[in-house]
Amino acid sequence: MTAPAARNPRIPTSLSALVWIESGVALAAAANLFFAPAAGSRIWAWSPPPFHTRFLGAIYFAAFMPLLLLSIYRRWAPGRLVLWMTLTFTSSIMVVMIFYPRQFEWSRPVAWAFWVLLVLLPLLSAGFLARLRTWPPVTSDPLPPPWPTILRILALLLGSYGAALLAAPLVTASFWPWPVDDFHGRIYAAIFMAPGVGAWLVGRRGHRSDSLALGLTLATLGAFTLVGLAWTNAIVPPERHIDLGAAGTVLFLGMNVAFLLLGGALALAALRPANAPA
Repeated sequence: MTAPAARNPRIPTSLSALVWIESGVALAAAANLFFAPAAGSRIWAWSPPPFHTRFLGAIYFAAFMPLLLLSIYRRWAPGRLVLWMTLTFTSSIMVVMIFYPRQFEWSRPVAWAFWVLLVLLPLLSAGFLARLRTWPPVTSDPLPPPWPTILRILALLLGSYGAALLAAPLVTASFWPWPVDDFHGRIYAAIFMAPGVGAWLVGRRGHRSDSLALGLTLATLGAFTLVGLAWTNAIVPPERHIDLGAAGTVLFLGMNVAFLLLGGALALAALRPANAPA
């Protein structure tokens, strides 16, 4: 999977330590929000409603997967991709936070910790990208056609939808199965923009470990979103049930099924030996 060390160098120890810390924080947040949403909502940086809580858990599980992969590989591929995705994800959320300070539960310590992390992580990610800017992308062992084309199209779709969520969340999230306010809609833009950036990088000059990281991100987001939606819908009061037959719900479910299938296919393609038949 990984290229020789001279072509795919190890990341600095300081970056490796940061990634381990990020992995632990992402996993803790994901598990709490997804598996214990009632408790998670009470201790989170703000108080998200049930469907939002499990969706946030799905988002953090998706964020955890590439960090875990980088923690294991500790190489520039997928390190470069993960740094760019982390920078995009955290910068997007940080900008939204600045405009919505009243959404946060300032009596909770986690709110202060959330702000510290979401200010530091973009700076640290940008700092490592600047420090390692002379390291070229690892372009050996790329995926065969038509994957580069597929990934560029995916980058355009994800980036456009993420930007639309930032600009007009009430309109662009109006088809979602549960009500999405402007704060949550703009927060959710990050989960589309980050893999959009990742898809663009991999589509241009990606290594197979980059493709694996991106594939796991998409597949995890799709799978946990679908499970979380069904789980939450089964336990909320009847008046809060989503309309499974609504066109918007079908579109939302289809979008996440596409993430699951496309991400799974991308991960499997990355794991397949380069000389194996397609």
